[in-house]
Amino acid sequence: MQNPRSKIQNPKSLRPPQFGLRTLLLLVTGCGVLFALSRWLHPAAIAALAFLAVSIFFHVAGNALGTRLRQIGDLPDAPDSDQSRVVRPSLAPQDFAPATQLGQRRSLGWTIIVASSVGVTSGAVGGGLWTFLTSRGHAGLFDVAIGVIAFAVLGGIAAFATTGFAQVLGGAIWQAMEASPAIAPHDSPKS
Repeated sequence: MQNPRSKIQNPKSLRPPQFGLRTLLLLVTGCGVLFALSRWLHPAAIAALAFLAVSIFFHVAGNALGTRLRQIGDLPDAPDSDQSRVVRPSLAPQDFAPATQLGQRRSLGWTIIVASSVGVTSGAVGGGLWTFLTSRGHAGLFDVAIGVIAFAVLGGIAAFATTGFAQVLGGAIWQAMEASPAIAPHDSPKS
């Protein structure tokens, strides 16, 4: 008969998270210090400290989990006596899709420069007009200048992101259409 604890101690499986009494007492101490600081600090500062502590905890936990998963790799668990071993067929290179060009660094060309310039210009004009027309009372030159600069930056970022995304998406679709085999007229399904 197989030992029931052998499944838990299998080095190729991910163990459940465990902590000791010392870790629990340190956590309670940290919470106590955080609650004691609430007497002198603003609640927003306490929330920021709590968020920082939780972020650090999750970063360390994710690092430990990732390290353990990297050690395990894609090795299968030890086979049990009642399970049959799965045999995977070997794959040939033609069983995989062709490599895409998305991982390569390429210039987006002059269209991104033109689109960003149009975005900056239209954002600046729209921001200046919007600030001038919607301000209560007299809009000063400083107020209009701030509106022009802010909307010029936003328009440039929006135009750059939209045009860049559209170019990359179009290139990926074009590459996929070139790589896919065309259906011959005699191979088309009949209705």
